[in-house]
Amino acid sequence: MERRSVVVGHFDVHGVAATVLAAKAFGASEVYANFPQTSPENLMGTLQNLYAASPSPLRIVIVDIPVDLKNPAAFIRGLEDLAARHEVIYIDHHESTVQFLPQFNRVRAIYAGPSALTLNELLLAQVPGAGEVDRTLALIGAVGDRDPEIVKRGLLTPELQEVTDGLDVLVREKDGALRTVRALVAEPAQLLDQARARAKEIPVAQLGRKIGPVAVAAGVLPEQWGPKSLEKLAFASGAWYAAGVSYVSRQNQWVIRAIIRWDIAAKMPLPLPGTVARELWPTRNIIGHPSAPSVAATSEEEARSMAEQWARALADRATFAASPRVTTLISETSVGEMLVEILQRLERLAEQQTKMYEEYLELKRRQVELLERTSGTSRRYD
Repeated sequence: MERRSVVVGHFDVHGVAATVLAAKAFGASEVYANFPQTSPENLMGTLQNLYAASPSPLRIVIVDIPVDLKNPAAFIRGLEDLAARHEVIYIDHHESTVQFLPQFNRVRAIYAGPSALTLNELLLAQVPGAGEVDRTLALIGAVGDRDPEIVKRGLLTPELQEVTDGLDVLVREKDGALRTVRALVAEPAQLLDQARARAKEIPVAQLGRKIGPVAVAAGVLPEQWGPKSLEKLAFASGAWYAAGVSYVSRQNQWVIRAIIRWDIAAKMPLPLPGTVARELWPTRNIIGHPSAPSVAATSEEEARSMAEQWARALADRATFAASPRVTTLISETSVGEMLVEILQRLERLAEQQTKMYEEYLELKRRQVELLERTSGTSRRYD
């Protein structure tokens, strides 16, 4: 008798998309993904509550949940104990998981990474009669994880970014990941239409000014959507980075936020905002991913001053880090970015030419002075 399959996944956009693809690939009768139940630190308790006491052995498929780095031994032991009675298949793409793979014995551990798209494509290949919605889900999940492979293959489109933003809105609601993953299994096309509509709930930060390739937001960023609103501002203004000021009411704290546009980071080896922040403020509390960190400030006035300083430092670093590129095809979305880069390079060339001309005039002046001293005549030089 074939075992009933269930799939458990992470609660973000990629986790939800991968869970749906895995459910179709394994013919699962049940899917589960939710915050905080399917976080690495809570996964073992969730699996015990949901499936350990099942009257019949199950096939339990776990996707896109990395090993709990705070307590990896308990994570591995929990899955191994579960696999004593149930078939456990563990599929992940996070690089942090690789070191623990040899420790699994009963568990069938599959590493499909580091690209989120690689994991999705592995699952997609096993979906019987995979259709357009399934292929779209594979791409959406990778966009949700900001996977550079999407950009390198030229697969990113404004439509994909929009529907991914909408799914981000849906999964962040209370029990949103669970509702979303179940709706995607039952009526995927309808749910994706809903996501497109919900994407408008993420506001675009208002542009205050641009400093080179950095957009500086005016006003105060929306508390719930600070980094996302900055990302939308960067896309809308053609900037590589965006920076702004937030107020976190629950902590009564002013903070400065900055992001690098993830598609730009996939194209060029530009410095990350977190790296630059640590150079500027080595003693400050800097939290979050280096691509979208936040820095605490003591007041609104200080926060705005720091945001300006951060923006200028990012602009300076980016100008010199960007390398020349040869391309035969320029996509519509890349034109603005390349124009900024070209203008910056022309500006540097003009500065170099001016300096060389000044050095030429100085050399000419010295030659004339030498001739005047040796011949006793006066000559004009310009």
